Amino acid sequence: MWPEEAQRILTNIRSDHLKMMGLSKENSDPANMIIKNLAVAPPPVRPSVAMQGTTGRSEDDLTITYIRIIKQNNEIKRAVNHGAAEV
Repeated sequence: MWPEEAQRILTNIRSDHLKMMGLSKENSDPANMIIKNLAVAPPPVRPSVAMQGTTGRSEDDLTITYIRIIKQNNEIKRAVNHGAAEV
């Protein structure tokens, strides 16, 4: 399922159904849970971290998460470009 399709489905959930699920259009609309744009914090906000007991440095958790997201998106693109039926 593509994110656009998921967002369309989530947008069409009626308010009374959202209320039964403990959600609301105003405060917790599930359609807003689909990330379209991911703001990336600049390096000064997520500096590398000194590793204990060594002179090396390691990336912080946020940078590692960005790397994982990019790798996963590249895998999905590669699969789609090679005609995968499902990704």
